Amino acid sequence: MYTIITSEVQRNTQEVSESITYIFNTYSEATLVTRTVLDQNEDTIEYQDFEYSEDNLIGTRTATYIIPEADQTTAAHGTVHPHDHEIEIEYQEKLTKWWNDFCQTQAYMDIVQELNM
Repeated sequence: MYTIITSEVQRNTQEVSESITYIFNTYSEATLVTRTVLDQNEDTIEYQDFEYSEDNLIGTRTATYIIPEADQTTAAHGTVHPHDHEIEIEYQEKLTKWWNDFCQTQAYMDIVQELNM
């Protein structure tokens, strides 16, 4: 089984992170494929990745973690180049903290049990 976890941060009107929703999709099988992308210099990069078919989706769970006020931030993943390195690092640190804190909740433990992760 393969479980793919994605997330989406919910922000208020001042763009402060208030919660993060985690989506867990579990598949019975996956296929290894080679993908090709262009980097910012237009150079070709090949990498291997797994591809998942909705036909093999065997379970989906969603949980929302309310971010404590002390851990909220306006930092966000940059979508334009060049990225602001300090903001990127702050955002990655917050994502890691939110995930680690979420993994201590009953909601996470229930999902792990339900999806046999």
